[in-house]
Amino acid sequence: MHSELDVAKAKNPGPVRFEGDVVRLSVTYKSPSALLSEFTRSIGKGGVSIASRKAVPVGTRFVFELKAKGVPDVVEVHGEVVGVKNPETNLHLLTIKYEQPEKREGLDSLIHRIFEAHKYEKVRKHARIPIQLRAQDSAGGHYLVRDISQGGLGIEVLGLQLPNYVKVGEPFLLELALTLGELGLYGQVVWAFQGTRSKDNKVVSPGFGVTFGKLRPDTMQRLDKILSLQALPPPPWKASVAFGREAVARMP
Repeated sequence: MHSELDVAKAKNPGPVRFEGDVVRLSVTYKSPSALLSEFTRSIGKGGVSIASRKAVPVGTRFVFELKAKGVPDVVEVHGEVVGVKNPETNLHLLTIKYEQPEKREGLDSLIHRIFEAHKYEKVRKHARIPIQLRAQDSAGGHYLVRDISQGGLGIEVLGLQLPNYVKVGEPFLLELALTLGELGLYGQVVWAFQGTRSKDNKVVSPGFGVTFGKLRPDTMQRLDKILSLQALPPPPWKASVAFGREAVARMP
Protein backbone atom coordinates (compact mmCIF):
# COMPACT_ATOMS: atom_id res chain seq x y z
CA MET A 1 0.00 0.00 0.00
CA HIS A 2 1.37 3.38 -0.97
CA SER A 3 0.31 6.89 0.04
CA GLU A 4 1.32 10.39 -1.05
CA LEU A 5 2.03 10.99 2.61
CA ASP A 6 5.12 8.78 2.57
CA VAL A 7 7.02 10.39 -0.29
CA ALA A 8 9.36 13.39 -0.62
CA LYS A 9 10.30 14.48 2.92
CA ALA A 10 9.13 11.31 4.62
CA LYS A 11 11.59 8.85 6.10
CA ASN A 12 11.12 5.32 7.39
CA PRO A 13 7.49 4.68 6.41
CA GLY A 14 6.16 2.13 8.88
CA PRO A 15 4.10 -0.96 8.18
CA VAL A 16 0.39 -0.81 7.45
CA ARG A 17 -1.62 -2.08 10.43
CA PHE A 18 -5.18 -3.34 10.20
CA GLU A 19 -7.06 -2.89 13.47
CA GLY A 20 -10.60 -4.12 12.91
CA ASP A 21 -12.21 -1.78 10.39
CA VAL A 22 -9.48 0.83 10.86
CA VAL A 23 -6.26 0.94 8.80
CA ARG A 24 -3.23 2.67 10.36
CA LEU A 25 -0.18 3.86 8.46
CA SER A 26 2.80 5.39 10.27
CA VAL A 27 5.23 7.78 8.51
CA THR A 28 8.29 9.48 10.02
CA TYR A 29 9.72 12.82 8.83
CA LYS A 30 13.15 14.31 9.41
CA SER A 31 11.94 17.36 11.38
CA PRO A 32 8.83 19.06 12.81
CA SER A 33 8.93 21.55 9.92
CA ALA A 34 9.00 18.78 7.31
CA LEU A 35 6.08 17.07 9.04
CA LEU A 36 3.98 20.25 9.20
CA SER A 37 4.76 21.02 5.56
CA GLU A 38 3.45 17.61 4.53
CA PHE A 39 0.49 17.88 6.91
CA THR A 40 -0.69 21.18 5.41
CA ARG A 41 -0.12 19.92 1.86
CA SER A 42 -2.21 16.81 2.49
CA ILE A 43 -5.03 18.47 4.43
CA GLY A 44 -5.09 21.29 1.90
CA LYS A 45 -5.80 18.87 -0.93
CA GLY A 46 -8.69 17.36 1.02
CA GLY A 47 -7.88 13.78 0.11
CA VAL A 48 -5.44 11.27 -1.31
CA SER A 49 -5.36 8.28 -3.65
CA ILE A 50 -3.69 5.08 -2.47
CA ALA A 51 -2.84 1.96 -4.45
CA SER A 52 -3.53 -1.17 -2.42
CA ARG A 53 -3.05 -4.88 -3.13
CA LYS A 54 -5.62 -5.62 -0.48
CA ALA A 55 -9.31 -5.08 -1.14
CA VAL A 56 -10.59 -2.29 1.11
CA PRO A 57 -14.32 -1.45 1.02
CA VAL A 58 -15.87 2.02 0.87
CA GLY A 59 -16.37 3.37 4.38
CA THR A 60 -13.10 1.95 5.76
CA ARG A 61 -11.47 4.32 8.22
CA PHE A 62 -7.81 5.33 7.80
CA VAL A 63 -5.51 6.87 10.39
CA PHE A 64 -2.19 8.31 9.17
CA GLU A 65 0.26 8.63 12.07
CA LEU A 66 2.78 11.39 11.27
CA LYS A 67 5.93 11.52 13.37
CA ALA A 68 9.04 13.71 13.39
CA LYS A 69 12.39 12.07 14.02
CA GLY A 70 13.39 12.33 17.66
CA VAL A 71 10.02 13.81 18.69
CA PRO A 72 7.59 11.68 20.75
CA ASP A 73 4.49 13.61 19.67
CA VAL A 74 2.30 12.07 16.96
CA VAL A 75 0.00 13.96 14.58
CA GLU A 76 -2.95 11.88 13.41
CA VAL A 77 -4.77 12.51 10.13
CA HIS A 78 -8.10 10.70 9.85
CA GLY A 79 -9.85 9.81 6.64
CA GLU A 80 -12.45 7.57 5.08
CA VAL A 81 -12.44 5.57 1.86
CA VAL A 82 -15.07 7.17 -0.41
CA GLY A 83 -14.25 5.40 -3.67
CA VAL A 84 -12.56 2.25 -4.98
CA LYS A 85 -11.42 1.53 -8.56
CA ASN A 86 -9.73 -1.54 -9.99
CA PRO A 87 -7.46 -0.37 -12.83
CA GLU A 88 -5.51 -3.64 -12.77
CA THR A 89 -5.99 -7.17 -11.54
CA ASN A 90 -5.18 -7.42 -7.82
CA LEU A 91 -4.75 -3.64 -7.59
CA HIS A 92 -7.25 -1.36 -5.88
CA LEU A 93 -7.09 2.42 -6.18
CA LEU A 94 -8.58 3.91 -3.03
CA THR A 95 -9.84 7.48 -2.80
CA ILE A 96 -9.61 8.72 0.79
CA LYS A 97 -11.24 11.91 2.01
CA TYR A 98 -9.45 13.62 4.88
CA GLU A 99 -11.12 15.07 7.95
CA GLN A 100 -10.07 18.05 10.03
CA PRO A 101 -8.11 16.72 13.04
CA GLU A 102 -10.06 16.61 16.29
CA LYS A 103 -7.13 15.87 18.59
CA ARG A 104 -4.59 18.70 18.54
CA GLU A 105 -2.08 17.60 21.18
CA GLY A 106 0.56 16.40 18.72
CA LEU A 107 0.00 19.31 16.33
CA ASP A 108 0.17 21.93 19.08
CA SER A 109 3.33 20.35 20.48
CA LEU A 110 5.12 20.46 17.10
CA ILE A 111 4.15 24.10 16.53
CA HIS A 112 5.40 24.93 20.03
CA ARG A 113 8.73 23.27 19.22
CA ILE A 114 9.14 25.42 16.12
CA PHE A 115 8.48 28.62 18.09
CA GLU A 116 10.82 27.50 20.89
CA ALA A 117 13.60 26.69 18.41
CA HIS A 118 13.19 30.16 16.87
CA LYS A 119 14.26 31.80 20.13
CA TYR A 120 17.83 30.94 19.12
CA GLU A 121 17.40 32.34 15.59
CA LYS A 122 19.60 35.40 15.04
CA VAL A 123 18.62 36.31 11.47
CA ARG A 124 14.83 36.04 11.19
CA LYS A 125 12.60 38.07 13.47
CA HIS A 126 9.58 35.76 13.33
CA ALA A 127 9.18 31.99 13.44
CA ARG A 128 8.02 30.54 10.13
CA ILE A 129 5.28 27.91 9.95
CA PRO A 130 5.42 25.66 6.87
CA ILE A 131 2.22 25.80 4.83
CA GLN A 132 1.46 24.49 1.35
CA LEU A 133 -1.09 26.92 -0.07
CA ARG A 134 -1.67 27.26 -3.81
CA ALA A 135 -2.53 30.68 -5.17
CA GLN A 136 -3.23 32.36 -8.49
CA ASP A 137 -3.16 35.93 -9.78
CA SER A 138 -5.46 37.60 -12.30
CA ALA A 139 -2.89 37.18 -15.09
CA GLY A 140 -2.91 33.40 -14.70
CA GLY A 141 0.29 33.11 -12.67
CA HIS A 142 0.43 30.21 -10.25
CA TYR A 143 2.21 30.20 -6.89
CA LEU A 144 2.81 28.11 -3.79
CA VAL A 145 2.94 29.82 -0.40
CA ARG A 146 5.57 27.73 1.37
CA ASP A 147 5.75 29.41 4.78
CA ILE A 148 4.02 32.09 6.80
CA SER A 149 4.93 34.11 9.88
CA GLN A 150 3.73 37.16 11.77
CA GLY A 151 6.04 39.18 9.54
CA GLY A 152 5.44 37.85 6.05
CA LEU A 153 5.40 35.03 3.49
CA GLY A 154 7.80 32.91 1.47
CA ILE A 155 6.34 32.14 -1.97
CA GLU A 156 7.47 29.85 -4.79
CA VAL A 157 6.54 30.56 -8.41
CA LEU A 158 5.06 27.49 -10.10
CA GLY A 159 6.76 28.15 -13.40
CA LEU A 160 10.15 28.52 -15.00
CA GLN A 161 10.36 32.31 -14.77
CA LEU A 162 9.54 35.02 -12.28
CA PRO A 163 6.70 37.14 -13.73
CA ASN A 164 7.94 40.58 -14.79
CA TYR A 165 5.41 42.27 -12.49
CA VAL A 166 6.86 40.57 -9.39
CA LYS A 167 9.46 43.14 -8.36
CA VAL A 168 11.09 44.23 -5.13
CA GLY A 169 9.08 47.09 -3.63
CA GLU A 170 5.81 46.17 -5.37
CA PRO A 171 2.65 46.19 -3.21
CA PHE A 172 1.28 42.69 -2.58
CA LEU A 173 -2.01 41.22 -1.41
CA LEU A 174 -3.02 37.66 -0.56
CA GLU A 175 -6.71 36.87 -0.09
CA LEU A 176 -7.90 33.67 1.52
CA ALA A 177 -11.23 32.31 2.77
CA LEU A 178 -10.95 30.83 6.27
CA THR A 179 -13.42 29.08 8.53
CA LEU A 180 -13.50 32.42 10.42
CA GLY A 181 -14.19 34.47 7.30
CA GLU A 182 -12.16 36.28 4.65
CA LEU A 183 -8.53 37.17 5.30
CA GLY A 184 -6.49 39.76 3.41
CA LEU A 185 -2.74 39.94 4.06
CA TYR A 186 -1.07 42.95 2.48
CA GLY A 187 2.54 44.09 2.31
CA GLN A 188 5.30 44.39 -0.26
CA VAL A 189 7.80 42.22 -2.09
CA VAL A 190 11.17 42.52 -0.33
CA TRP A 191 13.24 40.02 -2.30
CA ALA A 192 12.88 38.09 -5.55
CA PHE A 193 14.80 35.17 -7.02
CA GLN A 194 14.80 34.39 -10.74
CA GLY A 195 15.41 30.67 -10.38
CA THR A 196 18.39 28.66 -11.56
CA ARG A 197 19.87 25.21 -11.87
CA SER A 198 21.93 23.64 -9.12
CA LYS A 199 25.30 22.00 -9.64
CA ASP A 200 23.61 18.62 -10.03
CA ASN A 201 21.35 20.14 -12.77
CA LYS A 202 18.23 20.31 -10.63
CA VAL A 203 15.86 23.21 -11.29
CA VAL A 204 15.55 25.67 -8.40
CA SER A 205 12.20 27.40 -8.82
CA PRO A 206 11.89 31.19 -8.82
CA GLY A 207 10.34 32.75 -5.76
CA PHE A 208 9.97 35.86 -3.67
CA GLY A 209 9.47 37.06 -0.10
CA VAL A 210 6.81 39.38 1.27
CA THR A 211 6.88 41.54 4.37
CA PHE A 212 3.50 42.48 5.79
CA GLY A 213 2.45 46.07 6.30
CA LYS A 214 0.67 47.26 9.43
CA LEU A 215 -2.16 44.76 9.71
CA ARG A 216 -5.45 45.54 11.43
CA PRO A 217 -6.08 43.92 14.86
CA ASP A 218 -8.77 41.59 13.47
CA THR A 219 -6.43 40.56 10.65
CA MET A 220 -3.64 39.83 13.17
CA GLN A 221 -6.04 37.67 15.18
CA ARG A 222 -6.90 35.60 12.12
CA LEU A 223 -3.25 35.40 11.14
CA ASP A 224 -2.42 34.02 14.59
CA LYS A 225 -5.11 31.38 14.06
CA ILE A 226 -3.40 30.33 10.82
CA LEU A 227 0.00 30.18 12.52
CA SER A 228 -1.45 27.77 15.08
CA LEU A 229 -3.32 25.89 12.29
CA GLN A 230 -6.61 26.48 14.09
CA ALA A 231 -8.50 28.32 11.33
CA LEU A 232 -7.62 26.43 8.18
CA PRO A 233 -9.42 27.03 4.89
CA PRO A 234 -11.91 24.43 3.67
CA PRO A 235 -10.23 22.05 1.21
CA PRO A 236 -9.08 22.24 -1.45
CA TRP A 237 -7.02 25.19 -0.27
CA LYS A 238 -6.64 28.01 -2.77
CA ALA A 239 -5.94 31.71 -2.53
CA SER A 240 -5.62 34.71 -4.81
CA VAL A 241 -2.70 37.13 -4.97
CA ALA A 242 -2.31 40.56 -6.53
CA PHE A 243 0.58 42.93 -7.19
CA GLY A 244 1.09 46.64 -7.77
CA ARG A 245 -1.95 48.84 -8.40
CA GLU A 246 -4.30 45.88 -8.39
CA ALA A 247 -3.11 44.93 -4.91
CA VAL A 248 -3.57 48.49 -3.64
CA ALA A 249 -7.06 48.71 -5.12
CA ARG A 250 -8.13 45.48 -3.44
CA MET A 251 -6.56 46.07 -0.05
CA PRO A 252 -9.10 46.06 2.80
